[in-house]
Amino acid sequence: MLASNLNEILDNFDFTDSIITCVEWADNLIDLIITVDYYWDIQDGRDDTRLLKLVFKNCINANFKASAELPINNDITSADSLFTIVLFKEIKKSEHVQYRQNCVEIFTTDYSIPWLTVVCSEVFLVEK
Repeated sequence: MLASNLNEILDNFDFTDSIITCVEWADNLIDLIITVDYYWDIQDGRDDTRLLKLVFKNCINANFKASAELPINNDITSADSLFTIVLFKEIKKSEHVQYRQNCVEIFTTDYSIPWLTVVCSEVFLVEK
């Protein structure tokens, strides 16, 4: 395990420019797993990037939103750019804090509409 909670993840990992390669529900259907090709490994002197799994345990809400202005023609835009993280942040809302829930937003194509907003009991990070 690389990080055992959201604070540890936010303090030690920057997902900017990393590419989301897989989105899946665990077998229990309440844990959401996002696999990311972690860009910053190359910047830190490694020869290759690692695949890291963000695990959102016991999700009570997971909202995915694709931008209405996404290009449909693959000749115009690389598919990877549609799933490249531009911002990964925690949302501190009183209702989530009160129930000790984590609320995370992941933005991919712009900074105004999150690609994913998830509310869950725990978040941790592991290497695939």
